[in-house]
Amino acid sequence: MKDLKWKDEFLLGIPAVDLQHKRIFDCFATLAEQRVTNPDRSLADPSVMRLVGLLQEHFALEESMMRVLSYPELERHIEEHRQFCAEVEELEQKSPSMEGSVSDQTIKVAQKWLREHILKSDRHYAEFFSGPQRN
Repeated sequence: MKDLKWKDEFLLGIPAVDLQHKRIFDCFATLAEQRVTNPDRSLADPSVMRLVGLLQEHFALEESMMRVLSYPELERHIEEHRQFCAEVEELEQKSPSMEGSVSDQTIKVAQKWLREHILKSDRHYAEFFSGPQRN
């Protein structure tokens, strides 16, 4: 899935966050590749566990930075994170009955959410962090 490849347009200018975003994209790309090359779900389980760990670590970092810098839209951003996790979990609970390691629907939902979330919500807090009120 070409849309799961990292693009420089996703850079926020916050090195730790950018690195985590790249790792999340890489992990989703690995899952998508496994879906095509090896439909055995048990082989994808370590990648899914890695992805969950990356997301938890990433969301914790973002939310911590937002608290420290008094980001006014913190609660909305946290809710976006929780909603995404719930959607992916719900889709993954349905997918064991499907062929393949991770459902196409899960990958598509993730791909769309990642792009939109980084380009809109994350870019918004990055601009807030670097705005005149922070300098």
